[in-house]
Amino acid sequence: MSKPLLSALRHNLRQALDQGRVRDAADVLARLKGEDPLSRETRGFELEVYLKTSRIEEAAALADQLCRLFPDSGRILFLAGKAAYRKKNYDEAEARFRESYRIYPHWHPQQWLGKTLTQAGKFEEAEPLLAAAAERTDLALLDLVWLHERRNDLEAALAACDAFLKKQPNHAFASQQRLRLKAKILEPEALIEEMDSLEQLGEKVPSELFPEFVQGLFETGQSPRARAEILSRLEEMDSRLAVRVAWICYRAQAYDLACTLFLIHLEPNVSNFKYLNALEAAAARCQRIPQLLEAYQPLMPNAPHLFGRFRSLQRRKPTG
Repeated sequence: MSKPLLSALRHNLRQALDQGRVRDAADVLARLKGEDPLSRETRGFELEVYLKTSRIEEAAALADQLCRLFPDSGRILFLAGKAAYRKKNYDEAEARFRESYRIYPHWHPQQWLGKTLTQAGKFEEAEPLLAAAAERTDLALLDLVWLHERRNDLEAALAACDAFLKKQPNHAFASQQRLRLKAKILEPEALIEEMDSLEQLGEKVPSELFPEFVQGLFETGQSPRARAEILSRLEEMDSRLAVRVAWICYRAQAYDLACTLFLIHLEPNVSNFKYLNALEAAAARCQRIPQLLEAYQPLMPNAPHLFGRFRSLQRRKPTG
């Protein structure tokens, strides 16, 4: 293929990825692989398509291979860092983003290094990286929101959220985050009082405030009401909300509710070992190991790490 046509394919693929047209991107990638299968550019695009389509296991395997083949490519290392980040392998992600930023000191790897360090709890190093990246992209302000919240500095988190909303006032996620942070700053009794006022007006507690609301109920000794509120929303909670509520139940020692919520959303979290550990502990506490074994069984062919867990749980299964 001529250089102009090869360049056109790469341009079209880049445009499709940037616009979120992943099906078109996959089609163009197939053509590009047919014409230029081994080049660094094509292999990098292949890795990016895997990431965009959430084929994380394939992305991680390809990333390992490409890091060996192209150790001097800032772009390959950046994408490989994203693959490790998506796998929650933060040590590996950190190393890759550091090397990517060393080779090509751009704000993209700087921001993602800051995100990774935040996830790893290295807040002091992460903060200046994200603050510098925020001069180039507003989204780094949302990363700072999460950093401050993880550090339990809710006032700083709220300030970062407000700074983002000044730039993008119609951003729905940031607006929800602001509401949630405001709720966390309130004392549990004050939050419950505000939510009661909403319910008296015929309005439901907003989803973004629901975890803090039920946590407040648990903390103020209103466990029966917390349970009733959770059960009333069991069918309508999306996975992200349900898992947050599951963790609140687990920490409040409401193990039966935690087990129920963890089980419902097991499949998308089957590679999260912290999640699995909590699920198994909750199932043991409320004597639901047989149900957990049934849930694991159909997932095991595509999740080999469950085999050992399955055998261990079988030994703990009550007999008679």
